[in-house]
Order: sequence, then structure tokens, then C-alpha cells
Amino acid sequence: MIVYHTDKKVDYDRLNTLFNEAGWDDKTNDMSRLKTMVENSQIVVTAWDEEIMVGFSRCTTDYVFNGQINNVVVDSKYRRNGIGKTLINMILDSSNQVTYMLRGSVSNEEFYRSLGFEDGPISLIYKRKG
Repeated sequence: MIVYHTDKKVDYDRLNTLFNEAGWDDKTNDMSRLKTMVENSQIVVTAWDEEIMVGFSRCTTDYVFNGQINNVVVDSKYRRNGIGKTLINMILDSSNQVTYMLRGSVSNEEFYRSLGFEDGPISLIYKRKG
């Protein structure tokens, strides 16, 4: 049975593995930076199969108007079991006032749309050079 935590319970070694599996190795080069990313996120939801963290998601938010969901990841062996959906819905359910923006992989667009996400009026990014 999968158990979910919202108390920033994170196994950083597993998070490193999950991020690398997702191709996000740019976030795993510096463990202190990874930990700061989690600590500075207002909402962190993790999924656990007993003592193994199998899913992670986070959100930065003001709890009133805006929230940005980032880094939704599920261990490849546990996908298609509703874990990703639950991770996202637990964030969405944290406030009925907030408009959430989601950063995700284009390959998962159909999944995000099935959860109610739709095209917004504008989204621009500024990429750091270094």
C-alpha cells in the first residue's frame, strides 16, 4: 500500500535516483542545492512503498493566488498506478483559491490534461546561461 506524506519527508538518495531516471541530472549535481530546493518549496508530497520513496512532487505558492507545481516524478516500476495523479491532486487540494501552473514534460501532456490542466494565456521562461 502506498502512503503519502506532506511533511517534507524526503529520502534524498532516492530523490537523486528518481531525478536521474527522469533525466533531471542537472538537479542532482549538488546535494545541498537539491535539499534547499525542497526546503524552500511550500508544499512537498512524497509517495512511499513501506520504506522506499517511490514518488515526489513539489509546489511553490503564495497560498492565495498562484502556485507552480514542479518535479512530479514516479519510479518507473510504480507508474500507471495512480501515484502521479495523487501527488498532483494533493497539491491541488491544498487550496481552492490558487491558480496552479505546472511545469512538466511534453511527453506527459495528455496525463496533465486528464487532470484538468489546460493551456494558459502566456507562459515564458528565462533560462540561465550558467
